Amino acid sequence: MLTLPRPLDVPFTDTSAEALRLSLDHDRIAPLAARRITVPTVAAPTDTGSTFAEAAPELTLTLTVIGSSHQAILSAGSTDAFIESFACLGEDMSPLRPRWDHEDVRHGRWAGYTEHRFTATRTKVHGDFPTAAAEVLATGADRAVTSDDHFSVAFPGQPGALTALSLTCAQPERIAWQSWHCYPQHQEIVHSTSELRRST
Repeated sequence: MLTLPRPLDVPFTDTSAEALRLSLDHDRIAPLAARRITVPTVAAPTDTGSTFAEAAPELTLTLTVIGSSHQAILSAGSTDAFIESFACLGEDMSPLRPRWDHEDVRHGRWAGYTEHRFTATRTKVHGDFPTAAAEVLATGADRAVTSDDHFSVAFPGQPGALTALSLTCAQPERIAWQSWHCYPQHQEIVHSTSELRRST
């Protein structure tokens, strides 16, 4: 179900798609809006010969809007296990510039997940930008697992200035989300896809 973006009474401050950076090392940033989602965990085995001593802690994925940028935060209980920041983080930071249209794969240990995949595309809008932004909202709602797993915000002053986030997969072995960042001042839309996978 398509829902209208939540209007925010804050200035549209992010500069452009060119300034976006990807980081897995940045701390939490105070969000303008957020959606918290419970992630399915691997069921604790019941046989006594199991190598697992106890059930895994509850996992939650929090998708947050920070300007026309986002963070995705995976938490195990009260501990942040993973933070993806795709935002205008400043030149004094050391995050990666996105490699447009190329998949970036990193390995680590994040609450049982061991592989992070990220792809970002940058599209120039040659037609009416508010119409293109409306299509973003419809696409995000359509790809979400449920209607509660998609949300968007709109910024004042420029039609089509919005950010949208959707949870697109929530399984014990894989979780995935997508984002759309709309820059009407440059007639550009940035779409990112992300996922965390467990080793098989």
